Amino acid sequence: MEWLLIVISIVLMLVNILLILTVKKQRIENESTKVQEKMAEFVAQLEEENNELYNKLTIYIKERENQLAERVGRLEQKAVLTIEKTDREEKTTVETEKIVQLSKQGFSSKQIAKVLQVDFGEVELIVNMNHKRHSSFTRDEVL
Repeated sequence: MEWLLIVISIVLMLVNILLILTVKKQRIENESTKVQEKMAEFVAQLEEENNELYNKLTIYIKERENQLAERVGRLEQKAVLTIEKTDREEKTTVETEKIVQLSKQGFSSKQIAKVLQVDFGEVELIVNMNHKRHSSFTRDEVL
C-alpha cells in the first residue's frame, strides 16, 4: 500500500506541475495578447498623431505658398511699374532731345509737335525751358 500512496503522490505532483505549467502558459498567452493589444493601441495613436501633424504641415505649406505667391505678385507688379517708369523716362528723355534738336535746327513748335506726334503745349514747354536754360548759362558765363 505504501507503493500505491507513493505512486498516487507522484501522480498528484505531476498533475499539479501540469496545472501550474498550463496556468503559466495561459498567463503568458494573456500577457502576449495584452501586449499585442497595447501595441495596436500605440500604433493607432501614433498614426492619429502622424495624421494630425501631416494635416498641420500641409496647411502650413499652403499658407506659405500663398504668402510667397502674393509676394512674387507684388514684386512682379513692382518690377513692371519700374520698367514702365524707366521706359517712360527714357521715352521722355529721347523725345525731349529730339524736340531740342529740331528746335535748334529752326523748326517751329507746331512743326515739331506734328512731326513727333506730341502735344503742342509739351513742345512749347520744353523749347521755352531749353531757351531759358541756355540764356542763364550764357549770362553766368559772361559774369
